[in-house]
Order: sequence, then C-alpha cells, then structure tokens
Amino acid sequence: MSDARPDPYGREGVTVVIPAESGAQAVVPGVARLSRIEYHPPALILDLSADEEFDRLERLFPPKVQPYVTGRLREIEEVRMIAHGPLEVLYRHAHVLYPMDLTREEMALLDSVGQWRRDGRLGIEGTLHRLAREATYGHTSVVTVRVARAYLGVAEPFRLWLEDARDGLFLFGVAGSGKTAMMRDANRILAEALGGRLFVNDSSNEVYGDGYRPHKLMGLATRIPIGDPARQTDTLNRVLKNFQPRWMEVDEVSTLTDARSIAYARAREARVVLTFHAGSLHEAYHEQEERTLWPLIQRNEQGLTGRPAAGLGIQLLSRGEYLVFENMARAFEEVAAGRLPEAVYVRVAQDAKWGHRERVEEWVRWADAAEPLLSAPS
Repeated sequence: MSDARPDPYGREGVTVVIPAESGAQAVVPGVARLSRIEYHPPALILDLSADEEFDRLERLFPPKVQPYVTGRLREIEEVRMIAHGPLEVLYRHAHVLYPMDLTREEMALLDSVGQWRRDGRLGIEGTLHRLAREATYGHTSVVTVRVARAYLGVAEPFRLWLEDARDGLFLFGVAGSGKTAMMRDANRILAEALGGRLFVNDSSNEVYGDGYRPHKLMGLATRIPIGDPARQTDTLNRVLKNFQPRWMEVDEVSTLTDARSIAYARAREARVVLTFHAGSLHEAYHEQEERTLWPLIQRNEQGLTGRPAAGLGIQLLSRGEYLVFENMARAFEEVAAGRLPEAVYVRVAQDAKWGHRERVEEWVRWADAAEPLLSAPS
C-alpha cells in the first residue's frame, strides 16, 4: 500500500497506516473508529507446556474416549463429553463430533480427577488445563475439558503499551477470544518491572493452574489462588489490607461486589489489571441487567462520574486481530456521548491461516469489505 510507512517507534517489521492521511475513514462497525492501523510480523510464540502436562490429562479420559485424544491433545482446544451423547472435539481448524454412548458409570470416572468446586470447575495441579461439569440428578452428565497451553510471546506486540502502562489495564473480548492467555503473557512483561508487587488474584485458578503448586509460567508475580469466585471479594479485600499491592490482577470480573472491591483498591492507589466479557465498550457501558462493570467504568444512571479503573484497554477481536484503546477515560467519554471510541487496530500476521470460532458475522463482513484498506502492505 502506498500510504504505509515504517513504524515510528522503530519496532522491527511493523508497518503503519494512518487512515486520515489517505482520506479514508476506517471503523469497526459499532465498536471503534481507527486512528492508526498497525501490521505486525508473526510473533515468536513459544509453548512452554511440558509433555507431562498433556500425558496427565490424557490418562484422565474414560477408556472409550482415549483413542480419540491420545497423541492429539497439543492440537485440541476443547473436548466435551455428554452422557449418552456424542463426543465433541474442537480443534483450531475444525469442530468434530464422534458418535458415542458414554454411560453414567463412564462419566463418573471423571469425578475421580478431584473435588469439583461450587462453580462446577476443577483444575489439575501444575497444569493450566480446566474441567467444567454439570450434573443431572446428582450424576455427572456433561464435562468440558479446556486444553490449555503455556504460551510465551502472545503479548509481545503490545510491549510498547504495557511497558508504558501507568494506570492499569482492561483486557476484554467475547468468551473464548484468548483473554486469559493474553493476560498470562502480559503479566510476564509487567512483572519485569514490578516483580512480586504484581499480585495475581486467580479467581478460578485458571491463570496459573489449580492446587498448591502453580504452573512454571507464573514467573516473578505473586499468585493468590482463590479457586472459587464466591470467595473472590473477601480475598481481594484481605490482600489489599494485608499486602498493599502496587498492582492487582483479577481474571473474570463477574459480580458487582467484585467490581466494587476492585474500584476500592484503585481508590487506594493500587493499579489493576482486569479481564471481562464484552464485545465492545458500548456493550460494557450500556449493560443494564447486572451493571457489573459500572463501578470500574465509574458511571451511574446519570452517566460518567469519574475516570475508569484502568487507563489502557486491549480488546481481542479474533486470533491476530486486536484493538488498543490508549486512553480509556476518553474512550468512555465518547461512548457516553454516543460516538465510536478511538482505537489503534493491530493485526499480527499468523503463521497458519485459520478462522476463530467466536468471530462475529458483522466483523467478518466488515473485514471482507475493508480488505483493500486493511490488507498487509507489500
């Protein structure tokens, strides 16, 4: 593209387009208007997961399921087992259903993995894998296994912003967009400067795994395993009072009481790193049912009442496609005024071509229509 230019920050292989300079107007419909478009080369991503982590998980599946997952777990993202229903296996590139009839006794084998928590979840100590369960008349009837990998490098394209972050970070996107994986690697970059002053409050023990022994990916941060979202508010308040953390991280802000505790921590000068589910800042701002994020946005029925709990926001659109909101206070002001907030669009080239399962139809249609503008420069 003729209007592409080298990166002004000197990042190797990065090229930049300023839409306004070419007379173009670039927006993600209903989500953001783009002040800048950045194209990044494929990030060097290392999988630090040990073979033992997958071997341990493999042995937990019922014998009838094992032939379908043995030797394949590094390529699998999710496995769902249903009593007297099909076996579902989600790969990066495909969603495969296998005819199967798992009996109540075979489903009960999954109960031997450990003690299911009140939120229906369970982890495996020393790994990042997670199991979720539902029961019918007290018997396990549905189990989903999220196969996790310890990726190092996914946050590197955002190092410039993370190193400069002084006022907290929001990470958000739809379910399954990769927020937790991004958070783990963002922790690594933040902890280079903060060390143990970064306290990771692990709501469901998904960030660094279940049990007493955390995953080796934890690095320099201080981990506070919570394990049950019902205990999160009390734990957050205790950590704040006893340790006076400089930075606090919370994965999955899901209740209003959690949000109030985090807002209180921010008022006491603790910077916060948060993940939450939202398809846009507009969606988060205008959510009326639970109003879960209102204390973090700093709004009430009349509108904004102050600055949000974090100054930087990163939205995960799909694999390799992101929006960076460099000024969250200004972004929410624009949302409150009925305008699209300004963001930087970041596209990270992928070594393999594949579609993300949570990618919304509107975004696909927009990306197709905008391809002449957003295609990587030659």
